[in-house]
Amino acid sequence: MAEEQHNAQSACNGVSQYDPAFIQRLLAEQERSGKMLIRRDLELTRANERLRELDQLKTDFVSTATHQMRTPLAGIKWGLGMLLNGDFGAMTSDQELYVRKAYASTERMIELLRDMLFAEQVGSGTFPAIETETDIMMLCQNVVREMHPLAYSRQVTVAFVHDKDTYPTVKTSPEYVQAILQNLLENAIKYSHAGGTVTLNIREEKPQLIITVSDTGIGIPADQQKHIFERFFRAENAKKEITDGSGLGLYIAKQLAEKAHGRIQFESIEGKGTIFIITLPLMYTK
Repeated sequence: MAEEQHNAQSACNGVSQYDPAFIQRLLAEQERSGKMLIRRDLELTRANERLRELDQLKTDFVSTATHQMRTPLAGIKWGLGMLLNGDFGAMTSDQELYVRKAYASTERMIELLRDMLFAEQVGSGTFPAIETETDIMMLCQNVVREMHPLAYSRQVTVAFVHDKDTYPTVKTSPEYVQAILQNLLENAIKYSHAGGTVTLNIREEKPQLIITVSDTGIGIPADQQKHIFERFFRAENAKKEITDGSGLGLYIAKQLAEKAHGRIQFESIEGKGTIFIITLPLMYTK
């Protein structure tokens, strides 16, 4: 029985290997398959080129539009500022109220355009930054100092906690790290109620440097946490707390953390607060 099967298989193999018609059909099929693969490859190449062109057009449009809009908005803000300063005479209380509202709205528009341009530059890789040996300790001190006016206006305490005065340096872009911390601290302050506390902490865990930004604010709902780093996303409780916002701050922070050779994570409980953890690789250990 086994011998008969072997002979039958050999006969089939013989036909497959030596039948000219079969070989012709096989070659024709291979040629058609090869042409189809080449055609598909060309189509994918053209599609990728078109996508790159469209992405560049989008980048150019956002950049041009934001620059063009910021200029007249800056002029409007300047004119409203002169009115508020009394350069054109005293205003009634009602006039001043509406001018202040217009001034605040103009500021929000300028901030939104700034965030959109920044996000586009980060996403397209055109944000100007140079990697260098970076003193994170000094950078953190400067950012905390910049946050004091905002914290004061919100009646929020900002604390900088560190267990030593010097830390090993990190090879990264200081602009990246500064932008990350500014976004995280601004969010933490804005979404903390009066009397709340925002803490920036830095510690060394070789071979990494760990920076945390924690707050006692509104927190992030558990069912929305998976979207928190998405572009333009804002949690529902954040929208209720502050109606205006671009939803770009955390998207920018995540993109920059990755470009800085690090990563960003978070833990949050709605109604109790949030902690963001930024991990950066040390340039060398001491």
